[in-house]
Amino acid sequence: MPFRGDDMTEPRRPEHDSQAGFALILALLALMLLTFLGLALATSTSTELRIATNYRWQQQALYNAEAGIEAGRSLLRGMNFETILAPARAATWVGDGPVTPNAAGGSAVAPNARNDQWGNPSRNFEGWPCDLRGNGMGYGVVLDDGGTNAPYQYKSTIFGQTLNGAFTLWVRRPVLPSLANANFSDYGVDNDHLLLVSEGVAPYNGEAMSNARVAGNAAVQVIEILLSRAGSGGSVCGTRTGQAGQGPEGAGFSACDPITGAGVTAALGAAVTGTGADTGVK
Repeated sequence: MPFRGDDMTEPRRPEHDSQAGFALILALLALMLLTFLGLALATSTSTELRIATNYRWQQQALYNAEAGIEAGRSLLRGMNFETILAPARAATWVGDGPVTPNAAGGSAVAPNARNDQWGNPSRNFEGWPCDLRGNGMGYGVVLDDGGTNAPYQYKSTIFGQTLNGAFTLWVRRPVLPSLANANFSDYGVDNDHLLLVSEGVAPYNGEAMSNARVAGNAAVQVIEILLSRAGSGGSVCGTRTGQAGQGPEGAGFSACDPITGAGVTAALGAAVTGTGADTGVK
């Protein structure tokens, strides 16, 4: 039992006791900061890897498309254009107008519609809903001459070379504007001119591209070129291989003949007078 005069107050704690545990809190904060920085670095590295991979496959798809163009040029040298092109459509249409094409090919008939070597259905007229100028022609018809190596759709091996991916080839007729109105029509004067379209995909081949999820993740590049067959007797200029199509025309002028002195004189006729010397008279 305490007596009067005894010190009843509790002993005072040292001031440094109030900072107990601060080092632990500081260590936890530092650990959280380092963890956050590590996660940010890992995320950034993963993103960079995905970007590099996507760029790699985009470049590979471009190389495959270029390979398809070169293969197509070589193949077309031995093909009859008339048998691989859809016949020219007789109807005309308003190009770039508000009317959306109502059918694939816009009434064009594909010469062939065979499945490819992987069993995928023909990709004739692909992209037709967006093709206003071509009235639903899209890319055209898949290149198919009826041979055992055709159709050239999702080809991963060509001329003994294996691609890291595949390419598909389409052909179609050029579309010409009318000089009289805003209508367009197929070029049907001859079968010596066509547009060759090559689509390169990577890194998958045709067997994998049959899967919709895989096809949605593939890199795709498309190249289109105009090809003309020279020296054909059925062309507008015969064997002269001159200008054809919507070129300038008029009396005494031929788009197929070279411009020579004799040609100019014959075209102008009696209109050519004088010696051509400068007389100084102004």
